Parts: sequence; C-alpha cells; structure tokens
Amino acid sequence: MKKMLIPIVFLCCLISSCDKLEDGDADVILDILPGTWAFSYELQSEEETGLAFEYDHVIFRTDGTVSITYPGGSLDGTYQAGSAVIRIEGQAGGKETRQMLWRIISFSSKTLNADYTFDFNGQSITATVMLEKV
Repeated sequence: MKKMLIPIVFLCCLISSCDKLEDGDADVILDILPGTWAFSYELQSEEETGLAFEYDHVIFRTDGTVSITYPGGSLDGTYQAGSAVIRIEGQAGGKETRQMLWRIISFSSKTLNADYTFDFNGQSITATVMLEKV
C-alpha cells in the first residue's frame, strides 16, 4: 500500500504556477512529443528528502491527451506545449485535478529534459525529468 501512495503523493505535490506558454518553437515541440517516452528523474535538493518514485513511461497523444504511468496506476489528462514548457493537467486515481509545469531544458527528436519544481513538507524541490522516446 505504501508503494502505491508514493507516486500519488508525488503527483499531488506537483502543482505549478500559471506561466504563459511561449509560442516561438512550439510547433517543433508539438511535432516531437506524440509517442511513448521512457520516464526517469533526478531530484535536485540540498537536503535529503527521503522521496523516491517509480515511473514507467509517458504517452503524449496527438489529440492533446497524456498518460504518465507508474506501478499500479497512471495520471491521465491533457497537455499543452510551448517552446519553453509543457503543461500537464490530470487526475491520478480519481483524485482532484493537478497541474504540472515542466520547464524544457533541452530536447531532440529522441530525448527531452525538463525541470519541474514542487513543494513537499514546506520544502521546494526541483526534479529533473528525463524522457527518452521508445
């Protein structure tokens, strides 16, 4: 039971602020996103957080829907992409809707790296999300 709660807690903590999507190279990002991506991450924190999560993959679809899968479930919702960010809004396990804002660091047709910041127990934590197209 504890293993199932960990991804849900992480997803619930990933609420983002409302940043405007940039238009610049948005078409490039929208062209490469559709498909299945292997998902990994690295937490960037000066203090030990004790957080650990397991993710399998992310599926971005051409209709603007997305699924982030983890053992025992998934977050399902929609996404918008700009040249600098990917905004994901969805629900995990029927819980309330959550928003995530991934700030794109680098990308190619096969890889995408993004940072995303969330609060956990009063501490601001940044996760570097690494996606690799499968």
